[in-house]
Amino acid sequence: MENKYPVSRIGNSKSPRLVILLCNPGGDPNYYKRLPEYTMGRDGFYSSSGMDMHVYREYCAWWDNLLRKTDKYIADTEILALEYYPYHSRRTNDIKNWHWDKFAQRSLAENKKLLLRHIKNGVPVFGYYPGLWLNDPDVGAVLSTLPDTQFCKSRTGLGQALKLKDLENWLPKTGLDNK
Repeated sequence: MENKYPVSRIGNSKSPRLVILLCNPGGDPNYYKRLPEYTMGRDGFYSSSGMDMHVYREYCAWWDNLLRKTDKYIADTEILALEYYPYHSRRTNDIKNWHWDKFAQRSLAENKKLLLRHIKNGVPVFGYYPGLWLNDPDVGAVLSTLPDTQFCKSRTGLGQALKLKDLENWLPKTGLDNK
């Protein structure tokens, strides 16, 4: 099934104060009308990259839950979320079936450049789903050498509540302050 609503990145790609690493957008592409991007498209807010995080959270409870943890430290307009793979899948295990078309390849290359640029500028990085990023030959070695004040890898295999607890415990170490 064609994935009608790819998402390569969400938020502020020019000057973020926090980067969040993800695997790929969740959701079953066979039921695309259930995806927040479908409704966003109908309302005129969808874009395959660079959607406004503040608007996105209004359409997606998952993002709203995550951003409630960051609100104390940083405005949602200062966050950049990068997807490793831009297409929706029901499970990360579907990775072996991922189709790396030109859009997917270009999205990943652009996201790697953005990530490396922001790391160089000292932007903290939270690896919500960091596995593919850490194993990537272009960015993995860089991420693994960052101090824990600049990079936090959430624990593998945990549900959202525990990953959000990792984020909540790490944010005070970053020096971010919502002022």
